[in-house]
Amino acid sequence: MDLPGPGERHLSVGNINLDIVLSVPHPPGLEESLVALDQWIGLGGAAANYAIAMARMGGRCSIVAATGGVSEDLGLLSILRGTGVDVSHVKLVPGEGPGVAVVISIPSISSRIIVKSRGANRHLRPEDLPIGRWAHVHLASVDPMLAARASEMYDSVSYDPGGVAISSPREVLSVAPLVDYVMVNSRELEALAGGSGVDSARRLLGGRVKAVVVKMGVEGAYAVSRMGVVRVTSPRVKVLDTTGAGDAFNAAFNLWISRGASLGDALRAGVAAGAAKVSRIGSSSMPSLEEVLEVMSMIPPV
Repeated sequence: MDLPGPGERHLSVGNINLDIVLSVPHPPGLEESLVALDQWIGLGGAAANYAIAMARMGGRCSIVAATGGVSEDLGLLSILRGTGVDVSHVKLVPGEGPGVAVVISIPSISSRIIVKSRGANRHLRPEDLPIGRWAHVHLASVDPMLAARASEMYDSVSYDPGGVAISSPREVLSVAPLVDYVMVNSRELEALAGGSGVDSARRLLGGRVKAVVVKMGVEGAYAVSRMGVVRVTSPRVKVLDTTGAGDAFNAAFNLWISRGASLGDALRAGVAAGAAKVSRIGSSSMPSLEEVLEVMSMIPPV
């Protein structure tokens, strides 16, 4: 795949967090005290992870988010700038701390537990979306109102509602037909459509939607479009931390799609990026384009 041209710009909309990741041998029980196998403290949040992944793979990416002034003190915005992400559309909210996520990663079962505090993230509004032309706009774990507004403003839009699909399924369903790509995992699909299979994904095809993309972790991913179903299996890799794998998947998928790749090749790129991400600890520890291409070579064409 050619690298994006100098005029090709991507936009990531969503959260900036301070993430604390603790890797543990098994899920903790009530009143149980565990000693972590490993730890990582740094930048997180689905939109920040996505933007870094996009930049690491050669895409020019700006981020739209709301965060507290403490984020500057902690160096979170400096990390974004250092990876080449444009932060000129980040709104600083005086007196607010950043969002915080404590991630309990359990590599032995390729799973995790997350406890979040929204912080300044809750101040992101539809009117914060910038006017402009973008190769693709991705909304990650944001209020459906933002996705609805983005669908009116931009030509190519994807929406990964994250936990909002589970907490507010009706609202997500009301805006899903307005975007080009709906991106969910199996649990989120079940909350939206009553099941985690292809027939459930088909229920989300409507309106503007070109494809419903379903991420299945170590099992790979599939996409349902009006042309049919495309499936990609994931290569076996060592799992250290699954946090951010979905964001890496989304970035690679959208980067490939924006360059005119087929749905199958975009899925292969997404699965490869997710597999490359889980082999490192840290929410925003994203793979490079070279690493994604290396893993992608292990996935048969579809």
